[in-house]
Amino acid sequence: MLESTLVTGWVPTLLRAGRGMTFWENSTKEPPPRKLELFSFENNPYARIVREALCELELPYILQSVGEGSGRTKQLLDMCGSKQVPYLVDPNTGTQIGDYKKIILYLFQTYSFAYHMSAKVTY
Repeated sequence: MLESTLVTGWVPTLLRAGRGMTFWENSTKEPPPRKLELFSFENNPYARIVREALCELELPYILQSVGEGSGRTKQLLDMCGSKQVPYLVDPNTGTQIGDYKKIILYLFQTYSFAYHMSAKVTY
């Protein structure tokens, strides 16, 4: 158990230089009115990167775990037609995105002052 936690928990954090553990200085100061939803499962490395971005931007979100056998998997399938995670739903803008790179771009563009002054990108 200890070895598993060490390898899957602390090593990735150290390799990513503490990402997700610091505050992004250009994040918006007010949280969005409604929580974002992230469909994921624990050991998905791409979902980890998205969670890090959510933490850095201090965005409140609901984690919908869709691990094997989860009842939420059907909800994800009905919503986007796939079990691919991570999948982000932002009820504040009506945006739904399934590619982790696009999710991160969207989060920083939508919830960061640094991107508010630049042109919007289509997802």
